[in-house]
Amino acid sequence: MTRLALAIATKGEWDAHRLVEELRIAGVPDDGEVHIACDPQFAPAASPGSLSVHCAPAASLFELWGIAIKESTAPWVAVLHADALPAPGWFAAIEAKIEFEGASDGYWGPVEQRAGIPVAGLLGYLTEYCQFHRPLESRLREVPGSNLILPRERFDASTSFSKTSLLQQGLVPRYVEDAVVRYARLNTFGDYCRRRFRHARAYAASRTPRLSLIQSLPLSAVLPFVRTGRVLRHAWRLKDLRGVSVRLLPAIFFAETCWSAGELIGYLTRRPGDLSALD
Repeated sequence: MTRLALAIATKGEWDAHRLVEELRIAGVPDDGEVHIACDPQFAPAASPGSLSVHCAPAASLFELWGIAIKESTAPWVAVLHADALPAPGWFAAIEAKIEFEGASDGYWGPVEQRAGIPVAGLLGYLTEYCQFHRPLESRLREVPGSNLILPRERFDASTSFSKTSLLQQGLVPRYVEDAVVRYARLNTFGDYCRRRFRHARAYAASRTPRLSLIQSLPLSAVLPFVRTGRVLRHAWRLKDLRGVSVRLLPAIFFAETCWSAGELIGYLTRRPGDLSALD
């Protein structure tokens, strides 16, 4: 039995057979421990292969991750998203690192866009993940929450998974270049902007230490420009993303403005909104 379990979360519709097929292509063995947590209304009638499906009504994505992690039993757990599944070679690269290093802070790998995604569908990738596309900047301190592999003892007793909390506690996972996942999420522009607003509101409402009104107001005005510039800087290093980033520049800026608006509401009200809508 492998020492690595996969904890996958997803909101909305998903294809169980496609997921299992892609995991096999990525090298995950037929008897590998794979747990996916989803909304009850989207659970498959039968689970293909060794896939274990877990459901929870009105749960956020982070709570679903927490369920999948707790249901797993292997000493190492990979936190993944159903819309960013491993590429070929991912499993072998992680297994090799665990076998020969076993770093106590775990590992993470790059996130690249799947071929064939329409331009509009790349908005989410550009704003959230293009910074994790190979090659990576040496000063990069962030890690993707959807390609993180940790020893079990690194997870706390919380009912949900929070990459931000782990990083604030000093987690420094090692980078594994060949452990690639491929982003394949398709978003409509309106849905994505609402998603950014909801996530930012929840993030700001729980942020410690709390920002004052004097701090949050100017930050909300300035940060859309800062984050948009950061996205463009990362995208410009990659030939296949330069043109797309310029075409989507207004959309990127508006989406980041929605994030700042959500943050401001979260700071002012200290109310995270409907957590079950977080996806």
